[in-house]
Amino acid sequence: MSTPLQVRLHARDSSIFVDGIYLIRGVAGALLWKMLNDHVHAGRSDFCYRELRLAPALRLPEAVDNLAARLVLLQRRLADQCVHLRLEKVARGLVRLHVSRPVDLGEI
Repeated sequence: MSTPLQVRLHARDSSIFVDGIYLIRGVAGALLWKMLNDHVHAGRSDFCYRELRLAPALRLPEAVDNLAARLVLLQRRLADQCVHLRLEKVARGLVRLHVSRPVDLGEI
């Protein structure tokens, strides 16, 4: 069995650290945290834009949330810096989180 990814959230600014290395912060960090939480606790991997927009914990602006741009940023950051997590757009308004190792979530 592989060693779990240690994913930590610094709640003040939604910074995400994976195995002790900074990955991303802000709304993109909050998006990743929400998806990882749902993956770990409910076994989910598919997320629609609508549910993400309506999630109060993400604190998206009401007028222009730029959700698609934030997801693209997150997708690129994961591709560049975290081979065990991947975000894929599978249909219009739907993304899938791929996780290749178990995840251990914690807050700093």
